Amino acid sequence: MARYHSSYPCLKVIQTVITVLLLPAGVFAQALQDSLTIKLEEQFQHSAFPGFVTAIVNADTILYERAFGYADIENKKPYTLQTLQPVASVSKLLIGMAVMKATDQQLLTPGTEINSILPFTVTHPGQPQVPVTVLHLATHTSGIRDNPDMYRKTYFFYPPEPAGNPVYQYMKSKGYGAALPPADTTLAGFLRDYLSPRGAFYHRSNFGKYAPGKAYSYSNIGADLAALLVEYKAGESFAAYTKKNIFLPLGMKHTSWTRDLADSALYAALYTGSRQRYPAYGSVCYPDGGLITSGHELALLLKENISGYFGKSAVLSPAACATLMQPVFSADNTPRDTDPANPNSGIFYAIKKSGIIGHTGGDGGVSSFFYFNPAKKFGMLLVTNTEIEGADGINKQVLEDFEKVWRVLGQYGEQLQRGYQGERR
Repeated sequence: MARYHSSYPCLKVIQTVITVLLLPAGVFAQALQDSLTIKLEEQFQHSAFPGFVTAIVNADTILYERAFGYADIENKKPYTLQTLQPVASVSKLLIGMAVMKATDQQLLTPGTEINSILPFTVTHPGQPQVPVTVLHLATHTSGIRDNPDMYRKTYFFYPPEPAGNPVYQYMKSKGYGAALPPADTTLAGFLRDYLSPRGAFYHRSNFGKYAPGKAYSYSNIGADLAALLVEYKAGESFAAYTKKNIFLPLGMKHTSWTRDLADSALYAALYTGSRQRYPAYGSVCYPDGGLITSGHELALLLKENISGYFGKSAVLSPAACATLMQPVFSADNTPRDTDPANPNSGIFYAIKKSGIIGHTGGDGGVSSFFYFNPAKKFGMLLVTNTEIEGADGINKQVLEDFEKVWRVLGQYGEQLQRGYQGERR
C-alpha cells in the first residue's frame, strides 16, 4: 500500500479541534470522533499495519469505533468493524469470565482443587503435597509451565496444504503443526498427556521449581486447564459453554473459537511484519488464544467488562464480577517473579500498577490490546492483522505504530468520556 506524507490531515485536525470547542455537546462528540478518525487515518498512512480496528467504550455505550486499511492486502479487501480475526491471549479473559459464570452456577469456585474435578491427577512433582487450585491457574501461579517444543505441536493447519507459502515452510521447520501422537488430539487428551505422570508428553520440566501459589510463571497450558475444568463441570465443550453463556447474551453472534466456524467472507488474512501471509492455522489449545471475533463484538465485550466492574454485568453476578477483576495478590502475599508490567492479577485479568485492567495478545499475524481504566471509566481496544513479534522477530516499526495509535486513542478517549459525562448531567 502506498504511503505518503502531507500536512493536510494535520491541518484538518487542528481546525476540527478548534471548531469543537464552540459546539453543543452532541455535535461536540461527533466533531471529536471526526477529528480522531482523521488523526488515525494519518497514523495508518505512515504505519506498517495492513489493517486495524479500534474502539473507545464506557459502561453504557461505544463512544467510538472505526477500522482502517485492509483485511486482505492482495485482494484489496477493506478491514471493517465486522472483519473477523483471532485476538490471541485476549482470549484468556473469556476463560476468566467462564470460570466466574461457573461459580455463579455453583459448579466450582476459584478455591476449588483441580483434582476434585479432573478424571486424571495433576500434582506438582516437586511439591506433591500442595494442591493446585483454580485460582492458581487463573493467576499463573500453578507451577505449570509451557514446554515450547511441545506447545508448537498443538498448532495445526487448515487444508489445503499451502506448500508454496514461505511462512508455512518456516513454521513447519520450527515444529508447528507436527503430529501429536497418540490419536487423541482433543483439548482434554493433550492436557492429560502433558500433565498426568502417565501421559505421553509428561516431563518434570513441564512444571517449575516452586510450589503452587509461590511463583508467577505465565502459562498458556495452565489457562487451557482452567477451561477444561469448566468443560467437565458444565458437561459441554468450552466453546459451547461460552457461546451460550457469554457470546449470545452479549450479542456477539459472529464470535467463535475455530476458523471453520467463522464466516470466511469476513475473515482477515494475517501477516508477518514484512507482510508475508500466514497460512490458515488453529490450535488444539484454542481457549488460551483462539478467540475469533470482530472489532465491534470485542467492543461489546469491553463494554460488558466495564459495566460488570461497576456492578451491572449482563452475564455475571456483582459478586462474580468483583472477584473476576479485583487484585488477588497483596503486599504480604505476592508470588516471586511477578511480571513488573502487570504486578497483580484478577481471574486471568492483568492489573497494571496504574490500576488499568485487561490483557494483551500476540500470535502469528496478530497483535491486540484490550484495557479499561476504572478511575476514568472508559476503555480502549486495538487489534491488527500483523504481529509485533513473530516469524521475523520483533518488528520495531509495528511496535512503535501500535504505541502511537494507543496514545492517540487515550487522548481522545478522555475527551469523549468527559463529553459523555457532561451530557449525562
